[in-house]
Amino acid sequence: MKVQNKGSGAAGAQHVVDPARRGDGASSLTLRVLATSDVHAHLRGFDYARGVAVDDWGLTRVASRVTQARSDAPVSVLLDNGDILQGTPLAELFNDAARDGLHPVMQAMQAMGYDAVGLGNHEFNYGLEVLDRVLEASDIPVLCANVLKQKGADAGKDTPLRPATVMLERTVDDPQTGEVCVLRIGVLSVMPVQVMNWDGANLQGRVETRDMVEAARAHAARLREDGADIVIVLAHTGIDPGGTHPEAENAAVALAQIPGIDAMVTGHTHGVFPGDTATGEGIDPERGTLHGVPTVMPGFRGSHLGVIDLEMTRSGGRWQVEGHAVRAVSAQGAPEDEAILRLVEPAHQATLDYLAQPLGHTTRPIHSYLSRVRDDWPTRLVAMAQKAVIETRLAGSEFAGLPLLSAAAPYQTGGRAGPLAYVDVPAGPLTMREATSLYPFPNTLCAVHATGEDLRDWLDRAASAFCQIVPRQGDQSLLNSTFPGHAVDSLYGLTYRIDLTLPPAYDDKGERIAPFGTPSRVVDLKFEGAPVRAQDEFVVAVNGYRAYGGGPYAPVAADRILVQTEPCALQSVADYLVAGGADHNEKSAPIWSLLPVAGACGVFETGPGLAGHADEVADLGLCLDALTEDGFLTVRVPLDHRACESAA
Repeated sequence: MKVQNKGSGAAGAQHVVDPARRGDGASSLTLRVLATSDVHAHLRGFDYARGVAVDDWGLTRVASRVTQARSDAPVSVLLDNGDILQGTPLAELFNDAARDGLHPVMQAMQAMGYDAVGLGNHEFNYGLEVLDRVLEASDIPVLCANVLKQKGADAGKDTPLRPATVMLERTVDDPQTGEVCVLRIGVLSVMPVQVMNWDGANLQGRVETRDMVEAARAHAARLREDGADIVIVLAHTGIDPGGTHPEAENAAVALAQIPGIDAMVTGHTHGVFPGDTATGEGIDPERGTLHGVPTVMPGFRGSHLGVIDLEMTRSGGRWQVEGHAVRAVSAQGAPEDEAILRLVEPAHQATLDYLAQPLGHTTRPIHSYLSRVRDDWPTRLVAMAQKAVIETRLAGSEFAGLPLLSAAAPYQTGGRAGPLAYVDVPAGPLTMREATSLYPFPNTLCAVHATGEDLRDWLDRAASAFCQIVPRQGDQSLLNSTFPGHAVDSLYGLTYRIDLTLPPAYDDKGERIAPFGTPSRVVDLKFEGAPVRAQDEFVVAVNGYRAYGGGPYAPVAADRILVQTEPCALQSVADYLVAGGADHNEKSAPIWSLLPVAGACGVFETGPGLAGHADEVADLGLCLDALTEDGFLTVRVPLDHRACESAA
């Protein structure tokens, strides 16, 4: 039996395999589906934030796994599930609109022989023009069924921004029958409609979206009508047992219930499946299925290669799936593919040169190990940089006389990125590397008009990231782990305190969970020493992601967005550091603090690098405990100093 792989990036690849014959006269073969997701421009095994090589991620390591996986699988496809063009300084550099030619990420993926790529939400971070330029230079089919140029009466009548589907073919010449068998593999791609909030500055008024499940149902059926033997969904969405409601962000479980889908690649939440702790109705982590559909989630930044083996038979002129095996293969320890390594070396070196640009100096260390539990220096630097830009843009406008605040959140606080994903800059010179560590996202900046009532709600949403603390109960979890650090804003220009004995008002999706009328956790809210009243008016400098409703925050009405910049949030931080901003506010008093709680000690996890700041640990009265299995440092912070002493 001779098998020919046909499709983008794999044209002409031929393999010879022994024919497999069943007793009933059916021919059988294995289709191997190889997949990546959420690579986020991590081409090499290199951590640009720390400037060191790593052995557990990178597309160059995945490339070695792909070569190995193809070697014993004559029939295969290689797919990517999105979020490829954002996430490293390399992406920031090469997504510059002034750069022409093939993007290094697409260059590497073409060389690896990817057959198709689905869009992820982060592909839109740099705007439609940049996305079009990058994708048009590539030969790889890039798909998305539910981000639309025009929305039709139903999903079948939509006009997608990119092709919704692609049909890949693999031909098998069976010498026993003389028949040329064609295996037709339909691939479609969907992503969360929430991209209209996350990148509203780039998308609103220019594109529309449709619910992932609606779009996938229509296009899966169309692929079958067009003769697809196998239908694979690239689902840039997470595995959430509750994600079955319309327009759910993490809707993989609902997608798996669509008839006619044979396999699915998931992502977006940066997990690993099979192997993650995802549980719930229809989720089988042992077999790697969602409602019986073989499903893989291959981590992020090139940490894993997803492998789905579909065991198929052909009888009566049709192929059918008879069995499957699913696994996520770790890239840790795999050698970096030498050919891909050489290919991306010029881009890597250009990125190192870019990061070496000098920006300024700091007389004190800058770290984010405690950014979740106090008003911290990295967050303040970002806020002040934003404020400097917006203050200039508002000069001479009717809003220039209103108080100007700045909203910012910490961006490097561990989480799924691991215990080393923290800002940790020693006193001394600052370069572009430090700026990208402080602000790793290509956001726009906005000025929004807000009332005192808006600000209190804003801060109640941020304060919901803390667990409720019970007095005189000793050690208690301080942080709600479902809130990432970048979801927790501070409002610079105000002062306030947070009462942790009260319940949180919101969950991590921004849904209200406390009854209306419940007292606010935010107390002593003041501007220049005077209480903030509900009707008071302010302008807030904030990134576009937040202004359009990113995270657990309500989107700002369009008529209250006063200023909107090009994606320059990172550049604003770089400019602020050049201007000496790292030392301008060194002795500024904290803008917020936690109210004392009698007899309580808050427990949280942070990076082990905190131990290197012994003086600060001692000054704050922190107790450093053991490392967790994942390498995080457990810390106990006295909410009442007596609590920590007695617990020790």
